[in-house]
Amino acid sequence: MRRALRPRDKRFFALFNRHAELCVAGLRALTQLLANVKDPDGRVRDIEAIEKRGDSVVDEVRSALERALFPPFARVLVFELVNGMDDVLDLTEDAAQSVHLYHITHVTADAVRLAELALDSALKLQSAIAALERMSSPRAILALCAEVDSIEAQADHVMRAAMSKLFREEPDARQLVKLKAIYEVLESLTDKCKDVANRVESIVLKYG
Repeated sequence: MRRALRPRDKRFFALFNRHAELCVAGLRALTQLLANVKDPDGRVRDIEAIEKRGDSVVDEVRSALERALFPPFARVLVFELVNGMDDVLDLTEDAAQSVHLYHITHVTADAVRLAELALDSALKLQSAIAALERMSSPRAILALCAEVDSIEAQADHVMRAAMSKLFREEPDARQLVKLKAIYEVLESLTDKCKDVANRVESIVLKYG
């Protein structure tokens, strides 16, 4: 029955894929921003625009669910998946705006590394979400989710080392507070990606 309904449900998978693509685009722009914080305005605007596009995708999913007799998965799982991805985009925007509002003029290699790990997580999620439509290899999808979990653990390690170094070596109290806030939002990005991976796992375990 589920497979017979798949053609009718293609709109949902297209929306899932579009949102996953936006998460990757937003985190790639954030990584580029952190690599060059001296001129942040353009990148911040780009990320804000990407986040708004993500909101539009969420609205489209909600509208599609209202009309759908047979969504591809349980409605609560559809909501959790798209809302989880939207949380990633919201936090990406928060990170970019923090760089701008705090007038950050330089960031550490640890901050860039945290952003890179979040981007890596988003790329794994993009592949996993793209594979949901056919569900031809549930184990491969679960393996991608496990990689996201591993990346989150790496980010925790980077975060602990970065915070220790920051409190040991940063003499400027205001700069310390700013960088601490940046670290925290960047580390939270991998947590949010792990949350999305958990949603994907739930879908695979129920429908794979």
